[in-house]
Amino acid sequence: MKAPCERHRPGPAARAAARLGGKVPVLDTRRLQLRGPRIYDFDAYAAILCSDRAQYMGGPFTRAQAWSDFTNYTALWLLHGHGLWTIDAQVAPSAGFALLGYEYDDPEAELGIFLTEAVEGQGIAQEALEAVRDHAFGALNWDSVVSYVDPLNTRCIALMERVGARLDTAAMETLEATLVYRHERGAA
Repeated sequence: MKAPCERHRPGPAARAAARLGGKVPVLDTRRLQLRGPRIYDFDAYAAILCSDRAQYMGGPFTRAQAWSDFTNYTALWLLHGHGLWTIDAQVAPSAGFALLGYEYDDPEAELGIFLTEAVEGQGIAQEALEAVRDHAFGALNWDSVVSYVDPLNTRCIALMERVGARLDTAAMETLEATLVYRHERGAA
């Protein structure tokens, strides 16, 4: 069941939200467009976070917890100038999500990626991750960004290695049971 906050409400506020969302940088790749999240993307977001797909992200979550997570990462655009992107693929709209984001206790911004089951195994995660990483190094002029990875998430570990991220053991010293992969400008 959808909560009232999940429903689109036409009118001046919806138009203002669309104008704000239009300020989020759009990242285009060969097969993907990464764009600012919209209210109707939440169903795909919740489908990921409320399922076993979120097992390495502290989930599965309740729908209310997924809404909190979605709105937190979306709000980062206003607070930090980076946040959550929706991944639109040629094969599926709302195919997944990529982010440069913070959770409350994160020591530094995280480069994260998560997909719907329908598009897994098609190289979309790598393509989106590289686009967001390049945005961090180019438009944001960052020298590095990290990805926090559960040690049991072998698919994500393989992705980090494919894109040239290195295990940062010094950054891991302050975190419990989390691998920290560092992406550095010019290293990939």
